[in-house]
Amino acid sequence: MFIGSIITNSSSIIKFLKKSKLGLYFTKPQMHIIALIMSAMIKKGFSGKVTDAADLMPFRHRTNIGRFLSQSPWHEDFVERALRKLVVQKIWGISKATNKPIYVAIDDTISERTVPSSKALHPIEKCSFHQSHLKGKTVYGHQLVTVMLVCDDVVMPYSISIYDKKIKSKIEMAVELIKSLPSPVNEGFVLCDSWYSCKKVFSATKDAGFKYIGGFRTNRVIYPDKYKKLGIKINHLGKTLTNEDVDLVKVGNSEYYVYSYKGRLNDLKEALIVLSWPKEALFKEGCLRAFVSTTDLTMSVLDLLNHYRHRWPIETFFRESKKKLGLDDYQVRSEKSIKRYFLIMMITYAYCGLEVSTDTLKFSEGLKTARVQLESEKISFIYERTQAGSSLDDILQLFKAA
Repeated sequence: MFIGSIITNSSSIIKFLKKSKLGLYFTKPQMHIIALIMSAMIKKGFSGKVTDAADLMPFRHRTNIGRFLSQSPWHEDFVERALRKLVVQKIWGISKATNKPIYVAIDDTISERTVPSSKALHPIEKCSFHQSHLKGKTVYGHQLVTVMLVCDDVVMPYSISIYDKKIKSKIEMAVELIKSLPSPVNEGFVLCDSWYSCKKVFSATKDAGFKYIGGFRTNRVIYPDKYKKLGIKINHLGKTLTNEDVDLVKVGNSEYYVYSYKGRLNDLKEALIVLSWPKEALFKEGCLRAFVSTTDLTMSVLDLLNHYRHRWPIETFFRESKKKLGLDDYQVRSEKSIKRYFLIMMITYAYCGLEVSTDTLKFSEGLKTARVQLESEKISFIYERTQAGSSLDDILQLFKAA
């Protein structure tokens, strides 16, 4: 047993770290603290504070956790590569076993922070102002470029990186992440929103052996037969169409009217473009959405939209991570600490999805199971303390319940 906390050598989290070989990159005390932070994230009501983890190690001060994230000598880059390898092996293995395609979903989200005062001595590093499309205004915080890997019903985080426009553009970050992936064993698709739909990402996707499907800005120019010389913006073309020009398709439980175009773009010789409206909002202002496929022009409109649906898990990941894993509330300041926090958060997500939910391989179900396991281990710890002679008052003081 590790002295001073409810985490023991038989803890399911410790077993996972060893089994996945992630534990190879930590000393035993470091692995213990990793397990503590993961346990804190799993607990209901986690707020992103280091004190949440400190509550699980009553004999030690919360500054132990803060120093571990900011100063402890472990190589987060090595751990990140090991986690990526683990996730790729799992997703690629499922694809090989089921013959189902691999989806690489790329998107970004903003973790808002409070704008520091001019007198702040230690503001959170790497924060800046970003345009929030969700709120329709500029907000302050971290913009996080994220990659999720999806196959069948399994969704795993591959990368979370802070966007810093002084160092690298989001497009450059996306290209690098695509290039870091092995070729898919069957079909593979890179799925992005309209921000990433550009020539550099198209080319990187093709070179990596994947097919690209993404959202497409409706102010982009295309060249259908009637507008071959000067072209026409997609949103303007939409206004020229009639009911006879569109088809009704069903994607999942929803229905859409669609129109397709196959031809050149300003930066591409040929692509498949799909214009789409919800069934109840055909031709209504602001309801048009466009999608692009650049590598498989024989794909049907229905197939394109069904493939694109697999981008949705990254939105679910953002929502679950912000609500349950502290992605919106982490209270660490240095860039190193923040990167390490994200890494431990991804390991926790993988743990809940891979280790404790073997029947469903879903994070939300795995989180419920992990919480039950954590409570069970806490009760076992209390039992062992009483067997060793600790009084009720000792245990109440240990858990700060006296």
